[in-house]
Amino acid sequence: MNSRRMSIVLALSFALGLASLGCPGSVTDTRKPLARRDALDTRETWIPSEAECVECHDEVATQWASSRHHAAFTNVDFQRSFAREPTPFCRNCHAPALARLPEAEAEALGVGCFECHVDGDRLLASDSAESSESPHEAPHESPHEAPHEAPHALTRTADFATDTCGRCHEFEFPRGSWRPRGTMMQTTMVEHAASSFADRSCAGCHMPERDHGFGSTRDDAAIRRALRVVARREGDGLVVELEPNAVGHAFPTGDLFRRLELHAELVTPEGQTLAETTRYLGRHFEPRRHLDGRLNHAAQQPVRDDRIRAPTTIRLELDAKGREATLVWWLDYERVDHRDNHFPERSTIASEVRLAGGRL
Repeated sequence: MNSRRMSIVLALSFALGLASLGCPGSVTDTRKPLARRDALDTRETWIPSEAECVECHDEVATQWASSRHHAAFTNVDFQRSFAREPTPFCRNCHAPALARLPEAEAEALGVGCFECHVDGDRLLASDSAESSESPHEAPHESPHEAPHEAPHALTRTADFATDTCGRCHEFEFPRGSWRPRGTMMQTTMVEHAASSFADRSCAGCHMPERDHGFGSTRDDAAIRRALRVVARREGDGLVVELEPNAVGHAFPTGDLFRRLELHAELVTPEGQTLAETTRYLGRHFEPRRHLDGRLNHAAQQPVRDDRIRAPTTIRLELDAKGREATLVWWLDYERVDHRDNHFPERSTIASEVRLAGGRL
């Protein structure tokens, strides 16, 4: 076993809580079942463990080991939110292996092989080479598509590379949230189906060359490429034209803690700010109002969604009151740590990416 494969076996063994982690014998033991299970009379029913997957898919396991999927439960952003709301609803999505593993092991694993590739008693995979393509390149054959005799059965389906994503990326608010059933917490799959990329799988864009690192959502350059931004000054105001660039869903998509912040301010040559304004683009909520006029702040209702799906023009009005001033502006992609629906400017920010900006 080469050193890279050994390191991934050890990583998965740790995540799965295998005993005697530091002992080379324990790693050897994880390989023995694979050697015994390559007969045709077992391949139709055998589903390997995630540690055993590494034996044939060590490159994929290496990519996954550094992915957000692996750190779905343990990453700093989620842990900060989970400390405020330690609910089973959140934990079950970020550590979905709880249904089959002890708590600590499931949390260390995050989103593993089974969450995408196992459906009941079937192992699933895509039946096309689409996910090996870049959105900007012509199709080509993937080296992973070469026929071979696997030690297990494999069901290939045309919709695998999109449907399995929907298990975690589209769902309702939890029961008990005081919202009507059908009020969606995440809608990425509906957004994708309504986009001009509906005929392209999620993996086709988010897994170039079948990369299981899923790095695009944490790649600042990729986030910047997702939006074309053109800004101009009209009088004292700002006009910004936004257009999605090869994006198959709303921008930003995903959880409620992602938004765009468009800010503009008028600044004198001496550095004095004469006027400023901010527009937040995302999903907006307000408290549910009872018949007697009381507000139920625990039941925030979605009232507006102005995320970018198509070419959009936004105007921010400012007034320098006849004084000389430079218009300073910027557009940020923000991941919110703690959201304030009433005063969005008071929300705390976990991270941000400057998409565009300038002085006019």
